[in-house]
Amino acid sequence: MLLIENPSTDPSYNHALEEYLLKNLQEDVVMVWQNVPTILIGRNQDARCEYDADYAEEKGIRVVRRLSGGGTIYCDLKNLQYTLIAPFRDEGEAKNPFLKFAAPVVDALRQLGIDAEFTGRNDITVEGKKVSGNAQFRYENRVLQHGTLLFDVDMEAISKALRPNPVKLVNKHIQSVASRIGTLAPYVRMDVRDFMEYLKEQLMGHYGVRETCAVHQEDLREVLRIKRERFDSPSWNLGVRYRFTHSYDVHHPFGMIGYRLDVDAGVIRHVEILGDFFGDRDVLELAQRLKGNALERSALVRCLEGVQAGDYIHGMENEVLIGDVMAAHAQTTDAA
Repeated sequence: MLLIENPSTDPSYNHALEEYLLKNLQEDVVMVWQNVPTILIGRNQDARCEYDADYAEEKGIRVVRRLSGGGTIYCDLKNLQYTLIAPFRDEGEAKNPFLKFAAPVVDALRQLGIDAEFTGRNDITVEGKKVSGNAQFRYENRVLQHGTLLFDVDMEAISKALRPNPVKLVNKHIQSVASRIGTLAPYVRMDVRDFMEYLKEQLMGHYGVRETCAVHQEDLREVLRIKRERFDSPSWNLGVRYRFTHSYDVHHPFGMIGYRLDVDAGVIRHVEILGDFFGDRDVLELAQRLKGNALERSALVRCLEGVQAGDYIHGMENEVLIGDVMAAHAQTTDAA
C-alpha cells in the first residue's frame, strides 16, 4: 500500500485524484487530505434540493458531486477527509462493507482515549454523536472508500448550508443535521494539522505502509483532465433538471429515495431515482429499464425480469421498488 501525499485543498482536484488513483493505480492507496469549505453531494442526489444555493454563493462555498453514493455533507479546513483504495472482496451480506475500512480509523481514535464506535450503515460516532460518515464507489474489482472526520467544524455553515429532505429528518427523529453531529477537538490536545499527521501514522502502521509518494507530473495531466471534464462541470455537479409530472420521496431503512416521473397517457416517458443510497451499479441503468413502460404493476414486473434492484440500491427489493413507483404515480408536482 502507498500513502499518497496530497497537499491540495481544491475539492475538484481532490476527487479527480481519487478517481485517477482508483482507475489507474494497481497498488493499494491510503490518503489523508482536506477541502476548502465545500458541500459534497452524493452521486445519486438532486443537488438543488440538498443545499441553500444563496448561502453557498454568499459564503463562497464550493459545491462538488462525488463519485460515491450516500448523503450530502459539509467539510472545511477545520476537518479532514481520508481515502482508502483496495481490491474489492465480497465477504458476504452479513458483513457491513464499510466496516473493514472504517475499523482502523476507529482504532486510531480509541488509541487517543476517544470512545469511538462504528454504528449504522456507515457512521463513526462518539457519545452518540456522528463524527464521521463513509461512502464507497466500486470500479471493476477495486473499491474506493472515503470518509470525513469532523475534528472541528463551522456549525453555522452546516446549519445554514445544508437543506436535507424533511422526510429524512422526521424518520430519524432529529431536528436538524447539526443536532446529531459531534467533533473530535474537545477530546485531544492537538490542532487539525497535528491530528492529520497522527491519523497518517496510524493508518501507515495498520497497513504496513513503507513508502509515501507525491503525484507525478505525467499523472497530474490526467488528473487535471478528469477535474476539468467532471468535477469542474456544472452538469456533473448540479445535474440537468427535467420537468416531471410526479414526485415522491420515501425513507427506507437503507436510505432516502426520491422518484421523479414524467408520465404521459399512462406511460413512463422519463424517470429519475435519486437519494442517499449506495449501490454497486449505476442507478441510471435501473431507471432506463422503467422508461417506456405502462404504469401498471404487471408491466413493471415484466420490465424488471432478470434484474435485481438491490444491485443498484443496496437493500432494495423489486417488489418494494414497484410499490414505490406506483406510490409515486399518486403524487403530482409542479417542479420545472
